Amino acid sequence: MRDWFRSMADKALQKVESQPRAPRRGNREKELFAIRAREVKGLFQRLEGLAHAINKEASSTLISAQRSMTAKNLGGIEVPDGARLVLKFLDRRLEVVVNALQSVGGRPVPIGGLAAASVIQYDASDPTGADWFDVTLREDGWHRKIGDGEAGAAALSDKELRKLIEWLVS
Repeated sequence: MRDWFRSMADKALQKVESQPRAPRRGNREKELFAIRAREVKGLFQRLEGLAHAINKEASSTLISAQRSMTAKNLGGIEVPDGARLVLKFLDRRLEVVVNALQSVGGRPVPIGGLAAASVIQYDASDPTGADWFDVTLREDGWHRKIGDGEAGAAALSDKELRKLIEWLVS
């Protein structure tokens, strides 16, 4: 009899494991919004940290930073929506602008990735030479945007952020 109980228990366990899982959409959305919030805030903190370290080394505020984050509370998670970070040095400005979430059915949703952002390099002495590139946030980090819905190589690494700061002070 014990062998029969064991075989029925094994059979029941196999059947349960083979069943498709019920979707956890609500939890998945929260997870995606948490990733988005963490990545956007982390990017801003890394850039501000570089500027702060340069200012500290110079014992003066050479690079000013202005941050604006409009947070939306989505199920207890503050999601930056329309966030902007501006670093200024003399006539040059480096901006990172996170595009607002798309609204579908009255609810904010990430479309084509968790977020999209533009990195803008602007020099008032040469306005025609303004440069920018777009990045998109996927679950594995920021990537350069190639086309609609297409992501290229990883972007906004520490090396790339240092190059942006080097351009700012050059």
